Amino acid sequence: TSCAFQSTTTVRQSSRTPTATSLHGIMEAVESLAAEAADTWSIQATPFLEPADASKIEEKFQDRGDVLCLRVFGGRRLSPEPDNNTVKPGEGRRSRFVIAHADLGMDAMTAEEEYCTVVRCENVNVASSNTFPNALASIGVHLDNVGDIVIEDSNTVCFVVTPEVTKQCLRLLSKELVGTGVSLSVVDSHEFMPHGEMQEMKLSRVLERQMERKKLDAGYVQFG
Repeated sequence: TSCAFQSTTTVRQSSRTPTATSLHGIMEAVESLAAEAADTWSIQATPFLEPADASKIEEKFQDRGDVLCLRVFGGRRLSPEPDNNTVKPGEGRRSRFVIAHADLGMDAMTAEEEYCTVVRCENVNVASSNTFPNALASIGVHLDNVGDIVIEDSNTVCFVVTPEVTKQCLRLLSKELVGTGVSLSVVDSHEFMPHGEMQEMKLSRVLERQMERKKLDAGYVQFG
């Protein structure tokens, strides 16, 4: 699975977006973001990552003095246990990092609110609809921009996205889902994500090829 690394900086933004395809590549990309945050007094953000990769990054950056490296899940407050695929109540699985110059005073709660958005989808027929990863990809949302997708019940799904794609989801996603009166809304930043079944972050082969082509056309830089 590839990850698109973007700068969300207050000073300058890279003209091309790198894609990491290995842990080594991810580490190099995050190190580059950390260096930029330290040099430019800016705030950078990674894409959403799987737990194994995120835990390695957290371990490497926890004692850095020049930057803060804040791990955010969006609506979840607990990190998953290492090497445990079972997500317990309150735990998040996919997470991203907000990297800021140490003197900017960024805190975890602010990072959660500004770099993660939780969307609730109601009145959707989960059993009859396409999977949410496929539905999101169909409207042009890369899974790099998507955190956990939690099925609360047979008609309600909550999912985490980057703020940059929130309007796109609210406007277009219902067209890719089955249900009467499907509605999407942003969840209050102080409301916790529900506990439920998590959808696996996999795309159909056709959509996966389409998304990779779009990344290349957009000028993504390949790492690893």
